[in-house]
Amino acid sequence: MRTLFILSIFITQFCFAQNKSITLDSCVKMAKEHYPLIKQNQLIEDTKENNIQSIQRELLPRLNLISQASFQSEVTEFNLPGFKMPAFPKDQYFSSLQLEQTIFDGGLVKQEKTIEKLSAENEKQKNEIELYKIVDRVNAIYSSILLSKANLNILEIYAENINNKKGNLHIALKNGLVLQSSLDELEAEALKTDQSIDEIQINLDALYASLSFLTGNSIDKNTELLTLPIGGDLETMVINRAEIKWFDTQKNLLDARQALTNKTSIPKLSVFGEGNYGRPGYNFLDQNMRAFGKAGILLKWNISSLYKLGKEEQKLNINKKMIDLQKEVFEFNLKTTMNTQLAQINALKSNIEKDKIIIEKRQNIKKTAASQLDNGVITSTEYLVQLNAEMQAVLNQKVHEIKLMNAITTFHTTQGITNF
Repeated sequence: MRTLFILSIFITQFCFAQNKSITLDSCVKMAKEHYPLIKQNQLIEDTKENNIQSIQRELLPRLNLISQASFQSEVTEFNLPGFKMPAFPKDQYFSSLQLEQTIFDGGLVKQEKTIEKLSAENEKQKNEIELYKIVDRVNAIYSSILLSKANLNILEIYAENINNKKGNLHIALKNGLVLQSSLDELEAEALKTDQSIDEIQINLDALYASLSFLTGNSIDKNTELLTLPIGGDLETMVINRAEIKWFDTQKNLLDARQALTNKTSIPKLSVFGEGNYGRPGYNFLDQNMRAFGKAGILLKWNISSLYKLGKEEQKLNINKKMIDLQKEVFEFNLKTTMNTQLAQINALKSNIEKDKIIIEKRQNIKKTAASQLDNGVITSTEYLVQLNAEMQAVLNQKVHEIKLMNAITTFHTTQGITNF
């Protein structure tokens, strides 16, 4: 009993695996995660963290060790009447350990870290723009598979109709109602249809292989590809492209750099200490080797940096206006494209409604032609014309439905609205 239970579970899982279904959204998501460029985001993040840690270390105490030995060609001499002072030695020795700690930098380090974060975000947005191009590649292959499958399905139905009609003609031929040429016409058309089916199947295998390679998952004829566009149903003309975020990030980065320029002109305050050993010291009259030192507070102000503040601000403002203009042009072009795409979508919807009426009428015509062929009123060639017309009408509807899915996907891709 337990064995039967386990076997039933295995069979259920096997059947599910063999009849899995996917959407265009899931294919794009898998392709994005599988694409090697996605790894660059982590590298950008690692670089950012490393740079921020380096910037933070600028607030740590700065230590300098200096050691030197020197020999001078002459030294200070005192020649006072009645007083004889020994000559100072011409060799000097000096070792110093210097310590400096910043206690106020005007927010310079904090601003540098902000710039580093914005720079990383800017690089990620550029990376996202490149990754977004995957949508078009996956969409093209996905749509081609759907079109090929629709064409294959129609041809298989077409071939089945011909084979059925061949059986009827065999009986009619025996009864002398039709000529052998009518049966030969159907058999030639059946062989031609088999050739077309083989060609489509080979093309489908290649498309499945391409989609499997892009997504990193096995996708074959047992996988059902759902006819659902990326982003769902149509909603608004809202634009949410990665390029828009990239423009905004660039402006934020310019604002941060402008703030950094202002902070570089602020005075910096630090404390320092210095411990020395050698000779001579601060008291040059004492030529003995000894320790000596000093400590204090230090104010640094690069006054000359104030000269460039106005020009730098003007330069950054011009760059921000250029970015605003580029963003405006980009949005204008997108909206122009989206209006054209909406017109195409509406036209396809109208065609699909007409396709339904055409198919209904073609089916009626084919039924009449089939009855006429059975009774020898028309030839098999005339029947095949009507059968072809019906099959073409059905295929046209499938093609228009897939094109509609593709058009809506393209519209949403242009918008930047996706589910991955």
